[in-house]
Amino acid sequence: MRLQNVLLTAVVAVMLWCSAAAAGQQQLAHAIFVKVNGQTITQEQVVEVVQYIVKREFNGVIPEDEEVLDNLQDAALRDLVRCLLIHDEARRVGVRPRGNEKFLMQRAGLKQEEVTPILRKLLVADDMFEDIMMASGTPLRDPSPREIRDFYEENREEFRPNAFIIVRTIFLPITDREPQAYLKAQGEELLRQIAAVPMPQRNEAFGRLAVERSQDIFARYGGLLTADAEDPYIPKNFSNQNPDGSPIFPPIMVEEIRKLNRPGEGRLAVSAEGVHLLYCDDVQGGQEMSRQEAYRIAEFILKERDRNARLRQWLNEVYDRSDVRWHDGTDFDKDLLTKILLPSEVGPQS
Repeated sequence: MRLQNVLLTAVVAVMLWCSAAAAGQQQLAHAIFVKVNGQTITQEQVVEVVQYIVKREFNGVIPEDEEVLDNLQDAALRDLVRCLLIHDEARRVGVRPRGNEKFLMQRAGLKQEEVTPILRKLLVADDMFEDIMMASGTPLRDPSPREIRDFYEENREEFRPNAFIIVRTIFLPITDREPQAYLKAQGEELLRQIAAVPMPQRNEAFGRLAVERSQDIFARYGGLLTADAEDPYIPKNFSNQNPDGSPIFPPIMVEEIRKLNRPGEGRLAVSAEGVHLLYCDDVQGGQEMSRQEAYRIAEFILKERDRNARLRQWLNEVYDRSDVRWHDGTDFDKDLLTKILLPSEVGPQS
């Protein structure tokens, strides 16, 4: 079960609420969506978390793309469910908040008057999860110096701020005859074929495959996204906006482009339009950061990966002894809890 379209309407209405004429929407915002061990998650709370994510990830500018907003709402609801499960478990094992809410608010860029009770719970949940793991005798693990060094050596392109990248793509559109699941399987097989090609020939091989298989305007250029530009390199953190504010590429496609770190690396993005194979042809430019700074970042990334993996495992366990239901009484799908983690996983995903 997914959040209904009415939530999208309510989120936009509440976030842009400027007059008393929105009173009907205000009442709608209190609707219950999920119950976690008897505690309710309301539509109003989901809106509050979406506002927080927009402030943090989009500098307070509400995305115009409905698909992005829908994903934000889904992620906010999942984050709230996880938050309540963590607080329930903390009470069960005797873990209390650390009392550092002021620091957490500053780190999140929130003022005192902006922090609602549910946001306060959300902010302290990460620390409480770490303390729950400590109380269980299985504290989160710090990466070893060798793991940090190896991660840096394997992902050196990630530690070049302001780098430019050449991206090739193959687009497989969804049709009545070729649904999403079928195309995704096709895309995964194509990426396996490309990965099997030795590096010196891999760029050329992907280009040929793009000409043969891709169903977009870039196919004629061997899949190069910037084939019509004088300079084929694009910033890894390029703005995905046309002059009118509409997205140039589907947002999920841009997310995967930004995760490309090394020449020869491929990724898959699935959007409402179809399946996008994304391939890193080359990375150039950028400033080489000091090894000491890079190691600090690598350590943070590895710790976050371990934490997120542990959280996924823990959620699977705690869900089985919890009661998580949609407003209509049906079970909340356990898989939804581990689908997306917020804060977002960072760093190379290879």
